[in-house]
Amino acid sequence: MREYLTEQRKRLVAFFQENYDRQLTVEEISQVIDGISVSAIYRNINHLVSEGAVRRFQQEGSRKFLYQYIGNGDCISHLHLKCDKCGNIFHMDTKVVEAIVKLVNENGNFYLDRSKTVLFGLCASCK
Repeated sequence: MREYLTEQRKRLVAFFQENYDRQLTVEEISQVIDGISVSAIYRNINHLVSEGAVRRFQQEGSRKFLYQYIGNGDCISHLHLKCDKCGNIFHMDTKVVEAIVKLVNENGNFYLDRSKTVLFGLCASCK
């Protein structure tokens, strides 16, 4: 069955692409994008998650979910840094990621899942 790229999905993808460094709830998204119902946002986000274009995270200390655009999936191989103050997300440098993964694998007898790894702290702007 062929999926159609609806106008609502186009607007949602464009919004995510502009905010690729943020994790947002459906409620936050619905406050910014006019003309798309909350149910349509959920329906389209679920489709984007199943395609691998958007990642879903459980919000810490909450039953809500956060969504982040990862585009073509390259984001999965990175470790991420999340600022506790502003909420922005940054990709960790690839060479640093490789060094960390190597150290963990060699010394910790543990496999690090890059697709689920986020380190928390303060970004340079908020520090």
